[in-house]
Amino acid sequence: MDQDVLKTNLLSIAVAGLLMLLAGTLLYLFRDQVSDNVRFYMPIPPLIVAAYIFVFNMYNYYDGNVPGGVWGTSKEIIYSTAISAVVFGTSTLLLIAIIHFLKR
Repeated sequence: MDQDVLKTNLLSIAVAGLLMLLAGTLLYLFRDQVSDNVRFYMPIPPLIVAAYIFVFNMYNYYDGNVPGGVWGTSKEIIYSTAISAVVFGTSTLLLIAIIHFLKR
C-alpha cells in the first residue's frame, strides 16, 4: 500500500476518533440540556465516520492534496454536504412512509 495513502488513512481514523471523543465528552458534560433532544445527537458517531470517509477519499482522489486551495476544498465540502442532505432527507421520508404504511 502507498505510504501516503496509509498515513492519510491512519491520521483520518485518529482524528475522527478524537472528534467522537470530544463530542461524547461534551454531550456527557451537558447531558441535562441534551437529554430532551437526544434523538438529534444519536447520529453524531456515524456522521463523523462519514466525514472520515469523505476526507480520506478526497485526499486519495487528489493525490494527497486539497483540491484548489480553500475555495476548491469548500466547494467539495458544500457539494458533498448538499448531496448527503438530500439522500438523508429522502431516506428518512421513505422510511417514515414505509413504516407508517406497514403499521396500518
